[in-house]
Amino acid sequence: MKKGIKNLSIVLSAIALCCGMAGCTPRASGTFYSLKEAYEAGYLTYDDVMSIAYYQNGGRRYNESVMDEDYTPQPREPQGLSEKTSLRIRNTAAHNYRNNIHADAPEAVADDFNIIRYYGTYGDCVAVMMTDNYTGYTQALWEDTIADIVVFYYNGNSIIVWREEK
Repeated sequence: MKKGIKNLSIVLSAIALCCGMAGCTPRASGTFYSLKEAYEAGYLTYDDVMSIAYYQNGGRRYNESVMDEDYTPQPREPQGLSEKTSLRIRNTAAHNYRNNIHADAPEAVADDFNIIRYYGTYGDCVAVMMTDNYTGYTQALWEDTIADIVVFYYNGNSIIVWREEK
């Protein structure tokens, strides 16, 4: 009987240790896509991209560089990100840095990433712009065209789309 209790104690200790270690480095709970990739994969509709571009372009919609001031975007629903969703997005970013992007950032954690702009949730996709403690951003002005929708950027950063894993 004592041997069975001792073995159970060892197994439970190992499980607790593994859970504790997993808690230190949360796993990715989604995948990041560029705005263009998410649209081309069918995760975002044309109307979704138009709304995201509207919010990025300062309340204007540009269609092949022609401003359309009569456009009304989809409302951002929800109005803001919950802390839970924000944390899941930032954990995914940290996981990617630790495992895919920067082998020199093995200690990347969610707090190293900031969501600086939220563009809305579209189905199971969340459009955001993020910064991190590992990247320097230029002051370059540039644009990206998705279908015929022009998105203007005012630095080296860009909108990314996080798609939750089901």
